[in-house]
Amino acid sequence: MPACALRIALAALALVLGACGEDRGEGVRTAPVAVGTGATTVGAGVDATVAVSLTDFRLPRDVRAPRSGLIAFEATNDGQSLHALAVIGPAGQARTQTLRPGERTTVEVRLPPGTYKWYCPVEDHERRGMVGRVRVAE
Repeated sequence: MPACALRIALAALALVLGACGEDRGEGVRTAPVAVGTGATTVGAGVDATVAVSLTDFRLPRDVRAPRSGLIAFEATNDGQSLHALAVIGPAGQARTQTLRPGERTTVEVRLPPGTYKWYCPVEDHERRGMVGRVRVAE
């Protein structure tokens, strides 16, 4: 392959790979890791942390975060199916990447006091019971 064609192919590959990321909005970080390989990173300035176990097909129904502000939701897929966590806040939906069994990730969402819906956005999991709420500073 000529050098010019190789450079064009590499540039095209870089564009394709660069487009594979997700825009999750301000204050949202997520990267799955296998459970047992170390803690997921919770960013500086987090006001509260909420651990969430995603199982087949259940989510905690009513959970409380003691303070408002930047809330870190530490989601672990403890089930056998693919799962994710979505939280609907004032700025819209924030969600994790889809997690394989045994993976975990953290999504950070800025939430004022109130009650917010959370659910699994994978396929029909919400309809099958993976839905609940989180109460912030209530």
